[in-house]
Amino acid sequence: MYYGGDALYMERNSRDFVRRIKAIDENTEAVCEFLQSRSHAGGAIKHVFYPKWTFRENYEQCRKRGPNGVPTGGFGGLLSLTFRSDAASKAFFDSLPINKGPSLGTNFSLACPYTVIAHFTELKWAAEYGVEEGLVRVSVGMEGKEDLLGRFKIAIEAAEAVI
Repeated sequence: MYYGGDALYMERNSRDFVRRIKAIDENTEAVCEFLQSRSHAGGAIKHVFYPKWTFRENYEQCRKRGPNGVPTGGFGGLLSLTFRSDAASKAFFDSLPINKGPSLGTNFSLACPYTVIAHFTELKWAAEYGVEEGLVRVSVGMEGKEDLLGRFKIAIEAAEAVI
């Protein structure tokens, strides 16, 4: 059974869904471009996991397309980061001035230390499959693009300071 109040809010929230997703896609791509540029500079970031660069061929197979076959959306609002050290990961996460929490898909940005939350009692097992303890997952929201880039710059500078 679906609660009626939930149905009302879902319908209201769906009215401007396309506009919100477009803003989130654009923000996330800008943030990822910035983070990717800092990873190439040999700084604190080891890898930016984002469908534009990571397993893109798989993403393209299920990406929504218009009648002309051209993709109609971006690469989504979710990204993950790994770092060159645990200290850099912690400095980044602690310094990133966005909300912290294990949720996804809000209109505002959220970050979480994914592996510690999802696999706290099995960190060794997760590491065997390449999931690093210091992985940070970010769900990018609708804040202003320049504001978001400024927030991520603060966190990157904190992470780079401990390398």
